Amino acid sequence: MGITKKHELRSYWSTNPIHHMPMYSAAMSRTRFETILRFLHFSDNTTSRPRGHPAFDRLHKIRPLIDHFNQKFADLYTPAQNICVDESLVHFTGRLGFKQYIPSKRARYGVKLYKLCERATGYTHKFRIYEGKDQTLEPVGCPDYLGSSGKIVWDLVSPLFGKGYHLYVDNFYTSVALFKHLFLEQIGCCGTVRPSRRGYPQRLITTRLARGQRAALCNDELLAVKWRDKRDVYMLSSIHADTTVQIERATSVVEKPLSVHDYNLHMGGVDFNDQMLAPYLVSRKTRRWYKKVSVYLIQLALYNSYVLYSKAGRTGSFLKFQEEIVENLLYPGGSVAPSTSVVSRLHERHFPSVVPGTSNQPPPRKKCRVCSRSGIRRDTRYFCPDCPDHPALCLGECFRKYHTQVHLGT
Repeated sequence: MGITKKHELRSYWSTNPIHHMPMYSAAMSRTRFETILRFLHFSDNTTSRPRGHPAFDRLHKIRPLIDHFNQKFADLYTPAQNICVDESLVHFTGRLGFKQYIPSKRARYGVKLYKLCERATGYTHKFRIYEGKDQTLEPVGCPDYLGSSGKIVWDLVSPLFGKGYHLYVDNFYTSVALFKHLFLEQIGCCGTVRPSRRGYPQRLITTRLARGQRAALCNDELLAVKWRDKRDVYMLSSIHADTTVQIERATSVVEKPLSVHDYNLHMGGVDFNDQMLAPYLVSRKTRRWYKKVSVYLIQLALYNSYVLYSKAGRTGSFLKFQEEIVENLLYPGGSVAPSTSVVSRLHERHFPSVVPGTSNQPPPRKKCRVCSRSGIRRDTRYFCPDCPDHPALCLGECFRKYHTQVHLGT
């Protein structure tokens, strides 16, 4: 449904030639799909703690899904050296206590996710869902004075301690205390910083610079940089030295601090992940927030599996990968190949007709082919004149079921 999008869910099962797509009705009936979607659950509601209880969990409904994916994402792939932490937003406008408003995101309203992604591929190594201002996050070994943003970064990066990764974050997370503690854990950091952050040198803030100029101060492992482009850019890094690189623009050559250049190069891992998923997002309007988030997490896992697929030496786009997944789900084990002949048969139209009357039986009736195979005795007034043996079939489920079995060769 993310590959072929329609405005209404029922359009996927429509027999109107404008909307008709026989693959969906061949896979399952619309009633069955809606029933599965209605009763979709990932956790036992009877084990949920009441609000106000010390162990109350706002994400109880999808907690098994969150834990499972976080474990699998980390176990199955080791990201490259350059990683980043940023936010994503799952669009949701219903009533929800921890719904967020982020004007810079396209969705603007929704459920916020903190992601740790690899820059080169957009692979999500770990994620965390925002639960509200009153959530208590106490990562192991994290100092209490780092604040909520620092604890989020610590929680996401802690499995990679001691491995020499380079972490890039924006000014929401950057702080002098966080960078110092992560440096001790062999995690180098770089990011833009707010001038009002505690510990950032005031001497740089008050220094006035012309366009293209820079000023820098170094203290132990930290480098603070102020660079004047169209506006003042403040950087903090425990990776870089006070060096520059030459960047060719349309009309001139600009000397840019290396920390700024690398930040622009390696910070976009989460945005790249969102861009890859955006054309295929399948979420629909619903009052159940956990259904939207759960479907998003499944699609996130699908993209991560595509990264592993590519790393294994296989070629092809993300779209082609999804098409192969759909084909293997509909035709498991290759028992029925999705050949041109099968597709053409799926597109054939069959219309019911009334069984013609006879002199002995004016209102004619025959045994339904599907009901009789199931041991049910039921007569019908309709048959299919487009089939070779003209089977008598009840309208509705029997008519659909018979042609689905015939067309798929089952």
